[in-house]
Amino acid sequence: MQPLKELIANPDVVMLDVVASSREAALRTLHAELARQPGVIDADRLLRDVLERVMVAPVCIAAEVALPHARTAAVDRIVLGVARLAAPGVGFDGEHPNIRLMFMIGTPRQQVEEYLRLVAAISRLLRAPGARDGLLAAKTEMEFRERLARGDQDLL
Repeated sequence: MQPLKELIANPDVVMLDVVASSREAALRTLHAELARQPGVIDADRLLRDVLERVMVAPVCIAAEVALPHARTAAVDRIVLGVARLAAPGVGFDGEHPNIRLMFMIGTPRQQVEEYLRLVAAISRLLRAPGARDGLLAAKTEMEFRERLARGDQDLL
């Protein structure tokens, strides 16, 4: 299992300036890239489980940040995909009309503790002064990944 600190610093997928017209389009776009990664053993099920979770419970953790996730048999390790959506973002619900950062997580059902630690670490990362603005301002994927890596240094 990849250490959580390493996973945040180096997610399986990073996509910048994704153009999407809806929450579902944004989710499907990020999922399409994440589904090709080692660790995903049933891409269709992962998508179904994430979409189902989004429909039944809130996944937004801040004004511009969503954490769509699923504990699922579709993965054999924790997988993480991060997308920065093109401005103005997409609406996830009535309280979050402009989501710009999306962290998609697939977690094996039995890894409850690791999943909770990952969600908490991402939440702390995004509350750090300047972290969200830095991710939104990053010009390249490399810069975005560097900002994730810098931001997670003291989180776990």
